[in-house]
Amino acid sequence: MFKDENILLRAEIIAIGNEVISGLIQDTNARYLSNQLHLLGVNVSRITAVGDSGKSITSAVEDALHRADVVITTGGLGSTHDDITKEVLARMFHSKIVVDPKAVDMLERMFKKRNRDNPGWKIPEGVRRQCEVPEAATALYNDEGAAPGLLFERDGKKVFALPGVPVEMKHLFEKYIRPDLLKSQSGVIGHRILKMVGLTEASLWEKLGPVEPLEKLVTVASLPSHLEVKVRLSFCAASIEAVEARLGQAEEKVMKAVGKWVYGKDDETLEGKIGELLKDKGLTLAVAESCTGGLIGHRLTQVSGSSDYFMEGTVTYSNEAKSSRLGVDASLIREHGAVSCEVALAMAEGVRKSSGANIGLSVTGVAGPGASDNKPAGMVFIAINDGEDSYCEQFRFYHDRSRNKERSAQAALDLLRRWLLNLIEK
Repeated sequence: MFKDENILLRAEIIAIGNEVISGLIQDTNARYLSNQLHLLGVNVSRITAVGDSGKSITSAVEDALHRADVVITTGGLGSTHDDITKEVLARMFHSKIVVDPKAVDMLERMFKKRNRDNPGWKIPEGVRRQCEVPEAATALYNDEGAAPGLLFERDGKKVFALPGVPVEMKHLFEKYIRPDLLKSQSGVIGHRILKMVGLTEASLWEKLGPVEPLEKLVTVASLPSHLEVKVRLSFCAASIEAVEARLGQAEEKVMKAVGKWVYGKDDETLEGKIGELLKDKGLTLAVAESCTGGLIGHRLTQVSGSSDYFMEGTVTYSNEAKSSRLGVDASLIREHGAVSCEVALAMAEGVRKSSGANIGLSVTGVAGPGASDNKPAGMVFIAINDGEDSYCEQFRFYHDRSRNKERSAQAALDLLRRWLLNLIEK
């Protein structure tokens, strides 16, 4: 999965539980672990799900040990009759099970804290049995729950057994497994995520052209959503310098083809990038929203320091509010409809003037599910006014009401980004 993968640790993940294989619960643990392991440069080659069967668990773990350096199991460490992972692993590693005094102490302190107002509290016997640990295992003490995780080792390979409760699983991964793998990994893995808006996954690859030249440099993955497309570039080498150099080459290729759609990379957000642009230019912004119901203002104010450039946001949902709050001429609404380019432009100008901001941004549209004023669901107009120039663009989305609102907010923020970067022909 990575270039030079021969220097990477190999891992497999095994989800254990009848509730997993029956579809009663969604296995988010495997998704989390796989993502975290890849970010660490560990090559996840297989994810397996098995039920609460001793034979199935044994077979899955033994098979994984033949292929991988690290095996991580989740589930089956609890107090119910079907939680058998600990007993199965103890048999596999020819170990008897004993009480762990530290686990007992942690459990008692946890119950005491939770039952401080109940003097007659008693730890259920089934819960107390979770403090029993195979002698062959290293206990991974759990600050978030009753059941410790377990670490077994054989022939230089490791089996980590984690609870199935997501918060406990994540806690033990961060406390024990991540540091262990960082010490064990011989190679350096690097990732670079380029974030794009305004492109579908299909149009992205159309503009990028043949993927082979890029894949000769790095491992490439596209991660689409209804709001944006991310391209993740990954490379593994013996040194961080080699990794960064190769990722830089790959990024240059991507930017040359689709750079104007890239708003940021790695942890950068679209609203954060807009904030940087506004501050760099010394500009302020006001927003008038209709169909998005305040989503744009919410996203902008999620950025720390947004008060430096965000003057105000107003939700003018009704036609009356558009006229009374923003000064949109009622005859304009009657003639063109509230969902129109003409009204969007008037809203942008109105909010700019009333707020005293340098730029006014507006959105009006039909979120759905049905049509409104003879305008189809998903039709949206977004406009910008800076006192000298103005611009309006029509969009059409084809989702449910919630996603249409989210996409409208995303499109509005991206239109503002393009305006600030002079990527729009005014």
